[in-house]
Amino acid sequence: MSNGAKRMPSADPVQGLHQRWSDALAGMDDSAGPEWLRQLRLQAAGAFREGGLPHRKVEAWKYTPMRRFDAYGLAPPDDAAATHSGFDMPAPLCDRAVMVDVRDGVLQALPSELPRALSILTLEQGIVRFEPRLRALFEAIDLQGASRAFAALNTALARQGLIIHVDAGCDAGRLLLRWAFSPGAAAFMNHFRIFVLLEQGARLDLVEQFLSPRGGEGPAAAGLNVVIQAELEENAALSHTRVQAESDAAVLLTSTRSRLAAGSCYVYRGFDLGASLARHELNVRLEGAAASTDLAGAWVLDGDRHADTHACVEHVAPDCSSEQYFRGVLGGRSRGVFNGRALIQPGADGSSVRQSNANLLLSPQAEMDTKPELEIYADEVEASHGATVGQLDETAVFYLRSRGLSEAAARRMLTAAHCRAVTDRLTGRGLAERVAELVDAAMPEGDS
Repeated sequence: MSNGAKRMPSADPVQGLHQRWSDALAGMDDSAGPEWLRQLRLQAAGAFREGGLPHRKVEAWKYTPMRRFDAYGLAPPDDAAATHSGFDMPAPLCDRAVMVDVRDGVLQALPSELPRALSILTLEQGIVRFEPRLRALFEAIDLQGASRAFAALNTALARQGLIIHVDAGCDAGRLLLRWAFSPGAAAFMNHFRIFVLLEQGARLDLVEQFLSPRGGEGPAAAGLNVVIQAELEENAALSHTRVQAESDAAVLLTSTRSRLAAGSCYVYRGFDLGASLARHELNVRLEGAAASTDLAGAWVLDGDRHADTHACVEHVAPDCSSEQYFRGVLGGRSRGVFNGRALIQPGADGSSVRQSNANLLLSPQAEMDTKPELEIYADEVEASHGATVGQLDETAVFYLRSRGLSEAAARRMLTAAHCRAVTDRLTGRGLAERVAELVDAAMPEGDS
């Protein structure tokens, strides 16, 4: 190149990806379902094309590495191929549970026998039975702007879905939802919608496991974009456990939105132990008096993994309580992001809020960005919040070594104990033990 030649600026990869996905959307069939859903799909596709993908100037996405989506296509899942893909699902994380499988983004055959109080329906079946409620939930999600790009995509491609319903006053027990990709699965973003409807006094224990089989064809490089909307009527209770230990080639985006009526309770336990990129958004709205939510999670990152957790609890009614308790361990060149927000609206007097996020860095190249937020516009509120990023307590390491442990064993014990504070909150001994094993297996060795 001569001295007078001008270097052309490189193309923005995010804009290029947005254009490629916009072109793919334009060629997809959106004729399935009732007219209102078809129109909503069209509106969502238009919102995606107009709003673009998130970028570093979008606050909630400023640390998320969008480059990890570059290799992903947007083709809808092939129902026939996924149904007959032939791989064995990994063993369930818990027993005595109703099981539902989703392979390569496609819902498999639903169980033929269910507890009397529990209904599990496909998206098509659910719209027939609960059309007014599902339409309202579909339309309740904001699709405008770059920060809502993946919600818009999920709605524009709303074909695969699941409706879970529990009758009033009934305990439906445990439901295990197993997500998995075929070994060597192609790099496509799969989109899935879940609605959880708990009537007055209903109870459900929902466990999700994101774990794909390891095979000779290489790790699954597929992606998943899941939106869960939960509606809890008065005095209902939803326990929700999410465990992901996907391959380092996978990308997972999950968004859980819960609306709680008076006296209802939502309990969340989440564990990010794998995937190249894992991002989870938790939004809880406490709409009825004395509603409560308890959110706790842990991430164990190594290599160049990235995990985002964004939790937002909105107190709307009086005498509600919420807790956010999250722990992280980071090694290698990994990066974690935590944003925990609690918003106490006017009139939500007597609210109780607690926030805590603590992280251990085992490598000088690891990075953690944590941001607790607390906004209070009501009276007589009890609130506390805090966040820490640090290293292992050398005094504790010395103490364990003085009791005969090697330095490596001492450090590993203390690191594991950091996350046990979350696994110990799990209900059910078998599930807690299995998750603790996965957490321990994911622990980085640390860098000297």
